[in-house]
Amino acid sequence: MIKYYTNRELSRKLEINLARWKRWSREFLPPDPLGGMQSGYARQYTPDSAFTVFLGGYLVAYMKFTIPEAKQILKDLHGWLVNNGFYFLDKGDSKTSDLVNKVIDKYIIYIYENSLSGEHLDFYYKIRGIISDSPVDYKGCQVREELYVETTIKQPDNKAPEPDTIKVKMLNITGVRNKLLERLGLSGGQKSEVGGERSEIRSQRSEVRGQRSEVRGQRSEIGDQRSEVRGQRLGR
Repeated sequence: MIKYYTNRELSRKLEINLARWKRWSREFLPPDPLGGMQSGYARQYTPDSAFTVFLGGYLVAYMKFTIPEAKQILKDLHGWLVNNGFYFLDKGDSKTSDLVNKVIDKYIIYIYENSLSGEHLDFYYKIRGIISDSPVDYKGCQVREELYVETTIKQPDNKAPEPDTIKVKMLNITGVRNKLLERLGLSGGQKSEVGGERSEIRSQRSEVRGQRSEVRGQRSEIGDQRSEVRGQRLGR
């Protein structure tokens, strides 16, 4: 059963000013066809349309993009968001294998302004799926080791130099979606199922590591036995 929300309900749950939410809704969603047919009709939102407005508002309020820029970013990223399960009802064909998606902990999107194109509102994107991020010791220094997969959207054909960092912004898209899930009470279901699959995969990894350690131990034991036999032969 699909859950629907009103403007007032979303404003309260997401702690966003009602007038601001309505303004974002007008900017980031197409006109509601029922709005012009029924006098006094209050727009209703599916979780998908709520996510679109919430993400667009986040780009404007927290990442300081303009409304036109945020609209362009939503347009550019829509296909990738659909294909990678960020929408609830709108499903696409994932370009990432199911196995990889199950082990990805979060997605980070780096938004680059393509100033070399000469076009207004031209962005390209690097999307990083973080599989693991853990502290490791490297030559006596504590560093972090990150395992990830990466894809690009609208990357320029020409080999452009790395853009000025002031024109690069980082969007934790998984964090934004999780915040919406939490505020709307949708944290269970698909999220829990994916979390369970990730836990199972981590357990399998630990089991494999344990088996490898056991094999190493057996090899060491065999090596000791061989050394002992060589010693006995030399003694003879």
